[in-house]
Amino acid sequence: MEGSKQDARRVRYLIDFSVDGDIRYLAHNDLVRMFGKACARAELPVSFSEGFNPRARLTLPFPRPVGQRSEAERLQLDLSRPFDTDELVDRLNEQMPSGIRAHAAISADPSQPCRPCSVTYEVDVSGLDASASDTTPLTQRIESFLSSPVFEVSRVRHRDGRVKVVDIRPFVDELSAVGNSIRMSIMVTQSDGGLTTPAEVCQALGMDADVINHRVRRVKIQWFSNPKKQKATP
Repeated sequence: MEGSKQDARRVRYLIDFSVDGDIRYLAHNDLVRMFGKACARAELPVSFSEGFNPRARLTLPFPRPVGQRSEAERLQLDLSRPFDTDELVDRLNEQMPSGIRAHAAISADPSQPCRPCSVTYEVDVSGLDASASDTTPLTQRIESFLSSPVFEVSRVRHRDGRVKVVDIRPFVDELSAVGNSIRMSIMVTQSDGGLTTPAEVCQALGMDADVINHRVRRVKIQWFSNPKKQKATP
């Protein structure tokens, strides 16, 4: 069948890139559209879906909250033929706006999902810790958090104001203070509510969660069945 022939021509690439500067305030859907236009300008042989409204087969497997810096973003892109990974990175970078840069292209099996298992963040807490509701030294609050089997926070659903109490402790794998920053590794699960955020962790440490997001930087994502990188740009 024609559909199976098209699938046979699909070649998947996972492209690691970073986001900084004002472009970090671009919403997720706008960022996806930006990549689609960049691929078109770069004249890449992008694979498209079938039907009355064909769409480029590209996605961001782990969306980044608006305003968050990141050194560990990933684009999943399907092409209609094999492509040199260095050239793929170079062509995309020629079309990227300031603040976004591709660093490496990885070939992957289209039948395998691209799912994160843990994410490492750094949060600049300079000035925030001094105004924390708990005056205990930050290192002691971190030790208390890590030694607690349960640590509950309240989540408020914006559309109806419903409050849900969630135990976030099982999702925090590592937590430490590094200078004026907090470094944390958060586990990602597929279950309902199976995730916490840097803001919730900082809230658990006595800080104002509402002013955290623009201070957060993703520094690493560990992916399930991470494929071997073929080539990378310096």
